[in-house]
Formats: sequence, C-alpha cells, structure tokens
Amino acid sequence: MQPQPLPKSIDDPITLLLWRADEFVPMALLLMTGMLVGQVLASLILGLITVKYYRKYRDNRPDGYVLHALYWAGCLNSRARTIPNPFIRRFLP
Repeated sequence: MQPQPLPKSIDDPITLLLWRADEFVPMALLLMTGMLVGQVLASLILGLITVKYYRKYRDNRPDGYVLHALYWAGCLNSRARTIPNPFIRRFLP
C-alpha cells in the first residue's frame, strides 16, 4: 500500500488579487490615502515599492516574525489570559 501524499498548499496564506493578505493591507491603505489626498498614481507607486521591500524583508525572516515584532513593540496588546503583557520583560514566580 502506497503512503498518501500530503498537500503542499494547505498552509499557504490567503491571497487577495496579486498579493498575500499581509502585503495587501499596506497597499490598500496607501491607495485609500492617495484617493483622499488626490494623488492616486503617486500612492499606487509608493504602495508597490512598499510591498516590494516588505516582501524582501519578510522572506528573509521566519514565519510570524512581523506579528512577533508588533507584539514585542506593544502594538498587539490583548487582554487574553494566554497572551502576557508585552511591556513586562521579566516574569517573577
């Protein structure tokens, strides 16, 4: 009996249009800001450049690095019992 092959794409991140979800957010924010300011083309170019450098930054680090960095900086503060306060650097027994 042959072993059943596991799918390789089950853990792939969600894609929206051409980008992964974490790449799409800065692009969408910059595009909306450009619409509000009236500089759509400039914000579109800035968004593409931002996504390019973010992708290069993300690919050189382990999975979940950006979320961990945001948590460590205090941007993902939560009241959940399983997530400790990020500003407490030393836990005492």
